[in-house]
Amino acid sequence: MPDKPEKSAFKLLSSRKTLVMATADKSGAPNVSYAPFVHRAPPLYVYTSSLSRHTRNMMETAKASVMFIEDEARTRNFFAAVGRETTEWRTVMSLFKRKFGKVFDMIRPLPDFVLFRLIPDGGLYVRGFGQAFEVSPDRKKSKHVTGDRIGTRND
Repeated sequence: MPDKPEKSAFKLLSSRKTLVMATADKSGAPNVSYAPFVHRAPPLYVYTSSLSRHTRNMMETAKASVMFIEDEARTRNFFAAVGRETTEWRTVMSLFKRKFGKVFDMIRPLPDFVLFRLIPDGGLYVRGFGQAFEVSPDRKKSKHVTGDRIGTRND
């Protein structure tokens, strides 16, 4: 029997190093990109350059949508900028260092990078054909999404 959707969604989240992020500028022009991330349940953190379009878009609109994709070979959000050198910033920087190693040491001090805290208001986890689930922000509950209804998963 497969894992509960919320458990397998957490496994997917934990196995990923990057996320796909959709943003739009203040005139509504869309942009899709990806960024490295770390997470502390439930916030997600992305550390991105203010020279990039997606960072400028998030600073202008305070909106982003993220997506995690399972490796094909195997099968919505609020945010806030986190001030540099705060306790939270240092804690999250150590998470990035642990996950990405020495390469992160090169970008951490760059002044154009901004740390964002993304607080999910829910998520959609797609495990495969006919297996889409809405997952609660705390990842403790899920609902199976079908063509004509959404049913709560109890197993």
